[in-house]
Amino acid sequence: MNHKLTMTRAESVRKRRAVEAAQEAQEKRVLKPVSPIRPSKKTNFVGAKKRKKNIRQYEAAAFNPAYEGLRSFAMPAIRLEWRAASAALTIILSIVLYLLWTSPYFMVSVPQIRGNQYLSSEKINRALDLSEKKVFSLVPQYMERHLRLTYPELADVEITTSLPNLVNVNVKERQPVLIWQQDGMMAWIDANGVAIRSNAQVDGLITVTALGPPLAPVVDESTYDELAPPPFIAPTTVAALQSLIAHVPPGTPIIYDPQSGLGWTDPRGWTVQLGDITEEIGLKLRIYESIVTWVTQKNIQPVLINLEYPHAPYYRTEP
Repeated sequence: MNHKLTMTRAESVRKRRAVEAAQEAQEKRVLKPVSPIRPSKKTNFVGAKKRKKNIRQYEAAAFNPAYEGLRSFAMPAIRLEWRAASAALTIILSIVLYLLWTSPYFMVSVPQIRGNQYLSSEKINRALDLSEKKVFSLVPQYMERHLRLTYPELADVEITTSLPNLVNVNVKERQPVLIWQQDGMMAWIDANGVAIRSNAQVDGLITVTALGPPLAPVVDESTYDELAPPPFIAPTTVAALQSLIAHVPPGTPIIYDPQSGLGWTDPRGWTVQLGDITEEIGLKLRIYESIVTWVTQKNIQPVLINLEYPHAPYYRTEP
């Protein structure tokens, strides 16, 4: 009986364990088998990263018996410090500058002067004062300005320099068209009315004997040259005086009076007064020729022919 009871207990234990095992099996979640995932374009799966191969590079030179003996003659690397390089450059430049300033090879010789007709080359050379000067130390613009201010008779100056020691000076002189005499002094007048010093004897110029200074002409500042002297008389007056050449007897000086204007003393015995010749000069000269023809035909000896007002000319037979 005890054995039977014992067996019954054992069976009851086994049953109880079997029931518990069955319950546990029911409670556990059954998982379906999963097929392995393979990488494709539709998935973002990236397989195991491949290990990059470490590629080693080697440089090898082909064996050449001709270079066998040169392997031991390697040029050493030369490294210069910046301070040493700058010091060497400074020394070299100092030597070059010393040679430039002391060598007579760059010393200016006699300048080549061209274009001067009345002003002598000696005066131009004296004004430039280039003796014992280095050609690279010259400033042409300064020399041109200095030369024009020293000699107003120069209308234009161009100076060029070239190595080793050449200086070329090209000048353009003012051309005189008349001679102005006043207070015992004489000056040339060019076409622009500028008074310049007379440096030579020129034939064929109109001579004006002035009893007083002329009126100061009006200067156009827009066209005024700062290096040129202001005009002594108006350019229109110069042009009018040039037109008198055909009507004034050769060698007869023209007289300028600040009150009565311009005129001359005719060798035939009368004085001509034109007044301001810049106004209707052509009309005045035609009237003058007509009066001269008329008095000659009538055997009249005038002492004065006045054309200051061309619409009311007159002549006088008594002083």
